Amino acid sequence: MMTKKSLISLFLASVLALTACKESADLPARPFPTPQVPAMLGSNLQQAFQYISLHFWDKLYAPGVEYSRDSSLVMGVTPDDFEEAFATYLTALDNVTLPVMNDAQDTMLVRAARHQLSHPESNIWKTITDLSEKYLYDPNSPYRNEEMFLPVLAHLKESPFTTDEEKIHYGHLHRLCSYNRIGTTAADFKYTLKNGRTGTLHQVKAEYLLLFFSNPECQNCQEIIDALANLPEITQLIDQKRLVVLNIYPDADLSEWYGYLPNYPENWINGYDQDLILNMQTIYNIRAIPSLYLLDNEKRVIFKDAPPEKIISWLTRAAG
Repeated sequence: MMTKKSLISLFLASVLALTACKESADLPARPFPTPQVPAMLGSNLQQAFQYISLHFWDKLYAPGVEYSRDSSLVMGVTPDDFEEAFATYLTALDNVTLPVMNDAQDTMLVRAARHQLSHPESNIWKTITDLSEKYLYDPNSPYRNEEMFLPVLAHLKESPFTTDEEKIHYGHLHRLCSYNRIGTTAADFKYTLKNGRTGTLHQVKAEYLLLFFSNPECQNCQEIIDALANLPEITQLIDQKRLVVLNIYPDADLSEWYGYLPNYPENWINGYDQDLILNMQTIYNIRAIPSLYLLDNEKRVIFKDAPPEKIISWLTRAAG
């Protein structure tokens, strides 16, 4: 039986807890606590990016820091400020090695899940996973990167915050994103030229192969064609036979493709997928057109469905 003294103690503890919750709810939104790169790493960009990637979230979870429990915020940070910080994190992540990237993503997701379990009002798990899909998987995102999205999908398909139906969906996405990963050999396929002759991706001999999935109705495709055709560095690489551009039409309307052929550079390989294998999503996950891959001389993937600016910049540097 509880004594009068223990009842008073329990009452006082409850009052203190309620007061602390009210005070936390009354706190204003805080700025996102960004990490500071140690001075000794400041002059080494690679190490600085690695440090930021691995320690980006440390101050957000710093023990003893009070922040608003307002459920319209994300751990006390406004959604807009949090999204801006997330984009900064992805910029750092894009400049580190794959092992560091995987470590950083796993650390971020494990900490977010733990905090969500103990602080359901924090919105941290849903915010991070939703932003990951928006930035890393949306085909129109300049940050899109399936390699970065894979760790997120691996956690989502096993997460206690995910329904059984969602787990099936994320498992399917995980399988699609696992096609033609960076560092692996790109899947081979057959293409057909305007004269009916055929070839395969793996038969193309070059130091670099730029695989370009396009179609005539795509305005962005024409902009990429113009950009590549007008860059002296790209022309130089092609003339030196160091680079081959393999431009593939993956759709069925061949009359449209034949009508558009004069718009394609003659020093490219311009072909189509006669068997429509590519659009079956059995070997390439072509979610939107245009889609660009850069391969090395052994057909290993250097860039996968990357923004054209990133690939063009890389090739420009390769041209010397």
